[in-house]
Amino acid sequence: MSAQAGSTPMQDGGNVEKSGAPPKRRFKNYLLDRPFQLKYTGMVVAVTMVVAAVLGYVAYDFSKGQTEAMTAQMAMQEDLPPEVANDLEGYAEREDRKVLYGILAGILILALTLGFTGIIVTHKVVGPAYKMKLLLNEVASGKLKLAGRLRKGDELQELFEAFANMVESLRETQKREVTELDDAIAKAKQAGVPDDALAELRGVRDRMLAALD
Repeated sequence: MSAQAGSTPMQDGGNVEKSGAPPKRRFKNYLLDRPFQLKYTGMVVAVTMVVAAVLGYVAYDFSKGQTEAMTAQMAMQEDLPPEVANDLEGYAEREDRKVLYGILAGILILALTLGFTGIIVTHKVVGPAYKMKLLLNEVASGKLKLAGRLRKGDELQELFEAFANMVESLRETQKREVTELDDAIAKAKQAGVPDDALAELRGVRDRMLAALD
């Protein structure tokens, strides 16, 4: 259901489509439900880091094994000049350090990438849920109007559409009831009921109309 023309979109952390240029986002805007998002993002990052660390250890151990094998082979070559042996051994150690640093850097980059990705992905679920919570509070307070819609790419689209259809159904029901109330007030006035006696009914009608604005 589309929002009424001229309505002001509800602020919900950036999940409402607005006309004109999109608002600037900050990273904290993606953390609408900090405990939930950080919990599950942290779980994914932790498991991935453990697996990456194990694989990295295997790779580094293999590299060290190659270095030790080369050192043992050089020790068996009596005619190899000492300076050449030292150069080769130093080169092998430097390569081992490069492998180690590369593994550590890869794990760090992977953790950061997964962390950012996890927060953004969970935001696509938490954002719509947060918006729907605000809209439910609006409906509970008597406002039968949706201000804005979910963004393209957000999750829970079908749930939001069902909610929007429910609100539209409530609006149509309330419109019919306002019309029936207008008819009842008009008939009562024609029957000679004083205006002061109809004031309470008119107040109810006005409040029902206000919920539709």
